[in-house]
Amino acid sequence: MFLSRFIFLFACLFSICAVYGQQDMDFHLNHTFLQGKNILKAKRDYRDNYLWVLTQNNGVYRINSLTNEIVDFSASFIAYGGNKFIDIAGFSKDTVFVAAKDELLSFISGTVKSVKTKYHINPSINSLGVDVAGGGNNYVQTDHALLIATGHGIYRYNVKKDIMLPIPNDSPSIIYASTYRTEMLSDGQYCRCYADTVNHLPAVELFNYTIYGAEIWTGGQSFGHTIKSAYYTSGDAYDQAYLFTDLTHLFWATEEGLFENNWNQSYSTSIPHRHFLKGADISKIASIYGLRSFGQGLAMENLLVGTSQGLYFSNSKYRQSDDGFTSDYSFFYCNELGNKAINDICVNADTYSSAQFNSSVCEDGVWVAAADGLYLLKPDYSRTGDAQKQIKAIKFDGQDDAVDNVGLCPNTSVTAAINIYAYSGTNVQWYKDGVALPNESNLTLKIEKAGDYYVKLYDACTNINFSSNHLKVTTIAAPIFTFNYPDKLNYCAGSTATLETENNTNYQYRWYKDGLLNGNTTSKLEITQPGKYKLEVSACAGNWVPTKEVQVDFIKVPPPIITSDKPAYCSGDHAVLTANVPLDATGIINWQPYQYRWYKDGVLLTASTLATLDATEAGNYKAEVTSCSDNSATSAEFHLGFITLATPVISADKPAYCIGDEALLSINIPLDNSYTIQWLKDGVVMNEDQGKTTIVTGSAGSYTVNIFSNQTTCSQGSSAYHLIFDDPPTINLERIVKTTLCDGQPVDIQATYSGGSIRWSTGETSDRITVNQSGTYTAMVTTAAGCVFNQNLTLQFFPNPVLNLPDATLCQFTNDHVTLTAPPGFIKYKWNGQLGSQTYNTSTLGTVSLTVTDQNGCEASQTIKVTSYCKEIHIPNTFTPNDDGINDTWVISGLENDPTVNVKVFDRWGAVVFQSQGYTTPWDGTYRNKKITAGVYYYVITAKGAQQVLSGYVTVIY
Repeated sequence: MFLSRFIFLFACLFSICAVYGQQDMDFHLNHTFLQGKNILKAKRDYRDNYLWVLTQNNGVYRINSLTNEIVDFSASFIAYGGNKFIDIAGFSKDTVFVAAKDELLSFISGTVKSVKTKYHINPSINSLGVDVAGGGNNYVQTDHALLIATGHGIYRYNVKKDIMLPIPNDSPSIIYASTYRTEMLSDGQYCRCYADTVNHLPAVELFNYTIYGAEIWTGGQSFGHTIKSAYYTSGDAYDQAYLFTDLTHLFWATEEGLFENNWNQSYSTSIPHRHFLKGADISKIASIYGLRSFGQGLAMENLLVGTSQGLYFSNSKYRQSDDGFTSDYSFFYCNELGNKAINDICVNADTYSSAQFNSSVCEDGVWVAAADGLYLLKPDYSRTGDAQKQIKAIKFDGQDDAVDNVGLCPNTSVTAAINIYAYSGTNVQWYKDGVALPNESNLTLKIEKAGDYYVKLYDACTNINFSSNHLKVTTIAAPIFTFNYPDKLNYCAGSTATLETENNTNYQYRWYKDGLLNGNTTSKLEITQPGKYKLEVSACAGNWVPTKEVQVDFIKVPPPIITSDKPAYCSGDHAVLTANVPLDATGIINWQPYQYRWYKDGVLLTASTLATLDATEAGNYKAEVTSCSDNSATSAEFHLGFITLATPVISADKPAYCIGDEALLSINIPLDNSYTIQWLKDGVVMNEDQGKTTIVTGSAGSYTVNIFSNQTTCSQGSSAYHLIFDDPPTINLERIVKTTLCDGQPVDIQATYSGGSIRWSTGETSDRITVNQSGTYTAMVTTAAGCVFNQNLTLQFFPNPVLNLPDATLCQFTNDHVTLTAPPGFIKYKWNGQLGSQTYNTSTLGTVSLTVTDQNGCEASQTIKVTSYCKEIHIPNTFTPNDDGINDTWVISGLENDPTVNVKVFDRWGAVVFQSQGYTTPWDGTYRNKKITAGVYYYVITAKGAQQVLSGYVTVIY
């Protein structure tokens, strides 16, 4: 073992010396944490600033990457100390997951729980990760998903929703890398596995919402048999998506060292591969980005390799040759850490809040988990080369990339722009002749003066800057000429306009009309068409100095506008009309005096040739104006009217009114802004009712209305309307009583009034009505003038007495009787129509009528039913008609006095053997004067009006 390590160290030292000139970065130790502890894992979720650390003996720590504050959470997990913790993955300040071989623990807001037990994760766990890079596809979930690698596939646990997602593939799985930009795992289902002597292990890269499958190798005589760590580089540190599948390289470590193959060719070991750090005991592979703002020319990705003998880092593969991708890697030993054993590597960044793969993310450090503590290394890019090296990053806008010198005419400019493929940052400073230009820090620069221009490009993540290539600008003398014309020139239609400047044989000329070249290349232009004209003059090839644009118009006589001396006229007035041409003649070149012709209703007024016209008749007038070149224009028609106001007429809403009414007075014309309405009462202006077409008044008097035109002095008045109010009618109501005022009995009400028509609240219209219920009755009398008067009369009827005697029963079979008792307090009782007292005795079945009268004379009646009911009738069940003088007849007691009783006896076949109406003579056992045979007979006994029917059996014995 000692010999193999010695050979390995010697090989490494030899490699370092041989390629030292290729080293393009360095690392410096910035801080040491948890000194003396064996740090197993160090991981940082990329949503916050917290690093979670797992140490030997189940130590769990949290470190704030900004403040370096350390918090020890080991005591929270002491209940699970029997399990050896093997991995850790944190989501935030208060959420972390810890894996042991046989357990998965969640620590959320101070509470530790078993996730594996809850969701039956099986079998043992080998690694954890936070799913970030593969977001949004069907293979993974990135809504705070925890990746849990086991021998039966990768579980995906949604931390926010506390949901365990189904395993996509049941196969041995492991998570190699899980960062904000690099996620790599083995899940068993992507292996293409072509037949050869080497084992192809599936490796899945999750990149920018896409899943790629490739192979890493074990077996044979070269590749070893155990994968200790795996990683991939994405093809271009500046733009990871650029030719990803062609340029991506896979890295994996076995007991034989570090291997590399090309992703797109990993299906076959016959394709060339590379082998580094042979025999090294490698624990972790990672990488760090640098100078990403500088595009493909300077952007770097350096591999980080942790071993049992220290930390190694590579040169940046993307900067070693012209094609950027074909050179080999060289590895360098991190002297500041020494030969201590490295367990884990986690790249730090100032912020991960930017969008995924955004170049503004600065990877500013490396957390190294070692056997004797946790170390924070800072990258140093001072080895990148000469800081004075120029980057070809700027060019003239619109020019070929090879053009680096242009000439400018005065008053012209050119724009220099930064190529985003050479520099994608925003921190720049422009220079002219070696002096910084104040306030010029944009990605473009407008250049108007001669000079030597370049820009300094600053890395967003370090203090390094590079200068761009230089662009030179020279000045060409501008042409001198005059073009002193106003912005707008107006000519009379039909004439010719001329624009010109001095003619110089050393200059070139070209004219534009409405923004387009018109083909004229002289210093003078004659114009007959309206448009926008300008001249360009050139003193140097390709550099034209423009004049301003001059609008040239050839104007016809503008249509005149007719105006009147007053806004309106009354009938009989004289109107003065004037034809006004809106354009001032002094602003028109070649304009001539106007000539006028007037028309009324389309007929020429031959006597009118002036700009004004005296008119006394209503009609439609227009004027025709003529100027140069027989140029004429006609005005719009002007309607001249003479106002004649309508005579207002006052009307009322009713033919007559009573005292206390309000009258609604209206006029027959509508509201109009062209006139004003004035109301007067008894010749006095009613100020509060001005401008109204209707008014409401309760005062008698003489009303008039005047209408005044708002346009002139015309007015018109109404005739007087005399408004009077009549006295209201009188009414008297009298109650005519014929009977007592008991409910339901009729009472007459008689109305007497002074005149008009009557209507009762009952809807009747006669002077006398009949009512039979209590209430208030209203009579409304309306006079011919519409006056209304109401009179009320309230009647209160006595309530009728109420009877509620119960029905009664008696037994006619026993000569029974019953006493009926009415309620006390009535002055009169009638039983069956006969006056009586409060009580009434009867022994008869049927009905008894009762009528009572109270002190108010109000009556009530009731019918009481008397029905049959017997209790003490004795009917023997046997007799012996053998003429021995003992029990020879069937004697029934209790029926002797009821002549309505009916007794029937039946034999067993239903034949009647005895029947009697009344039972004064007992049955002697004979039928048709013959003795009946001994036996059992059935009897039925009824009585008129009796509810009870008596029946049973009687036995005849001899």
